[in-house]
Amino acid sequence: VPLLRGRFVERYGTNWDGTWMINTHNGVRTLGIPLVDAKQYPPIWRHLSRYEEKLKRRQDKGDHWSNLRNCVYIKEFTKPKIIYPNMTKYLPFYFDRNDHFFGNQKCFIITGDTESLPYLIAVLNSTVYRCCFKDNFPELLGNTYELSKIFFDQIPIKQPTADQEHLFDQLVPLIQFSRNRDRDNGSAYEFLENLIDACVMECYFQDHMRDRDLLFHTEVMSLLENYDPDASDQAQQAFLDHFYQTANAPDHPIRNRLLRLAADSPDLLAVIKEHGAV
Repeated sequence: VPLLRGRFVERYGTNWDGTWMINTHNGVRTLGIPLVDAKQYPPIWRHLSRYEEKLKRRQDKGDHWSNLRNCVYIKEFTKPKIIYPNMTKYLPFYFDRNDHFFGNQKCFIITGDTESLPYLIAVLNSTVYRCCFKDNFPELLGNTYELSKIFFDQIPIKQPTADQEHLFDQLVPLIQFSRNRDRDNGSAYEFLENLIDACVMECYFQDHMRDRDLLFHTEVMSLLENYDPDASDQAQQAFLDHFYQTANAPDHPIRNRLLRLAADSPDLLAVIKEHGAV
């Protein structure tokens, strides 16, 4: 299985180094998942047999020396999930829709069958979140933060409306596609990151932004109407190019509102962007 280590988690993306893990798991009896018999995979068995004596001495082995210890949440790794490092300067969060990454002990995952994970990751990656909540986590040496579950449990997240859920269900896959395809030219990615940040602000400060003509959701949704996150890379690239060229055109209200955001809200949104900056 692909193994993602905490240091390679980035905001809306990863810098995965191509590491794979031999997942000879021990099964989960309560879920009817049998253990993996490594002998059924001859190359794996030959590899593990070279270390048989050392593996037999492990305290954390499964039913057989070639098995990993019990992991009752092993199925969670193959679900859509949010991945984040346990210690970080930058509070990056990645939405794993299809990669099915497993993690080492230096990163954690969030799954949910009822919550909107794209909305949640947009909030977690936002300047609103960093400005308001980064001090909820203990600061370690080197200006890093420890992102343990016990601290996450204390942080309130505003529940989204159905329309807001739908908006981020579209925006988050688009920015992650842009992040993966736009490494050499980050213009579209940077634009989308600022746009998602503004859309999160609107979820929290809608009345304030309406009074200043700084609303985004309606215009953004109209541009996302035909976006299919599961389309081919070619189709998604064409959509991304059109979206960016349209929304970033000099006379488009989305671009103009992004440019006015801090200037037209110096005592609130400008403060959030300054104190929530990475």
